[in-house]
Amino acid sequence: MPLDNADFFRSVGGVAMMRGITAPAWYFGWVPHQPTVESYLHNISREMFAAVGAPLAGSGAGRTVLLYEAARQVWGRDLDVGPQLIGDCVSWGFAGCVDLVACLEVVAGEAEEYPWERRATTEAIYALSRVEFGNFDGSDQDGSYGSWAAKAVKEGGTLSRMLLGPYDPARAKQWGASGLPDQYEPEAKQHRIRRTAAVRSFEEARDAIANGYPVAVCSDQGFELVRDEQGFAAPNDTWYHCMKFVAARDDRRPGLLCMNSWGANSPTGPKGEHDIPDGSFWVDARTCTRMLQQGDSFAVSQFDGYPRRASVLAAFSR
Repeated sequence: MPLDNADFFRSVGGVAMMRGITAPAWYFGWVPHQPTVESYLHNISREMFAAVGAPLAGSGAGRTVLLYEAARQVWGRDLDVGPQLIGDCVSWGFAGCVDLVACLEVVAGEAEEYPWERRATTEAIYALSRVEFGNFDGSDQDGSYGSWAAKAVKEGGTLSRMLLGPYDPARAKQWGASGLPDQYEPEAKQHRIRRTAAVRSFEEARDAIANGYPVAVCSDQGFELVRDEQGFAAPNDTWYHCMKFVAARDDRRPGLLCMNSWGANSPTGPKGEHDIPDGSFWVDARTCTRMLQQGDSFAVSQFDGYPRRASVLAAFSR
């Protein structure tokens, strides 16, 4: 049954229990509300990855593609894993995808530079998603929808940390209620993502990632906070949360690599054979599909469509 924003906060009561750990509500922030998602997709019916990404079908089969290595190549470090300090996870999921797409552009020779200081500000995406492209104007409760954020980065744009400085949860809270200040809107529109398409299965996400398109994933699926020997986290608990899929493997244990926004030590444990980033974990394919079928997850592209780019990503393939 879909939840509205108030129901979401009543359901967690300000905390969530994760394997005996009491997690404050600011660990989360995705608001599940299927009518909002379906309304958005109805208005952009051509934006289903199954349709716009059809030429990529099967291109990730049997491959392992580690997109997160693009950030290491460009920045000498991994994507920002936070921690988030209010319920603004949706903005962290989409900002990470924006940053990774930009790093991939540099690696492919499609852009000259993208320094760490220019990474996308979560506060701007949070504000745009909730107010300018959502209907949480004036609300002091945290949270947003993936569909609102998808529209925000595509139509409203993004701002750089070079402009706004380090992450500020108080600014996120204020802007999440009042929207992006007017003086920043022209600059944000200069840095828009060109395409976001809804992803509904492991196979679609695998093929998107295999061609350089990370996926912001919104779902209620929770996980153990300790990885197994292969770097996977077992599904457990309920999280109303947004993260990002930044690698895919279609080998003896198919799955997608999920990056969190709770800091470098969440989860902990072995990283497996691919030296995955801190704050990340592999998710088995069946669980990925369950997450994606909730309908509020999007592949991010800086092209007008989703062209086949597997050859450009050869350095990140195994």
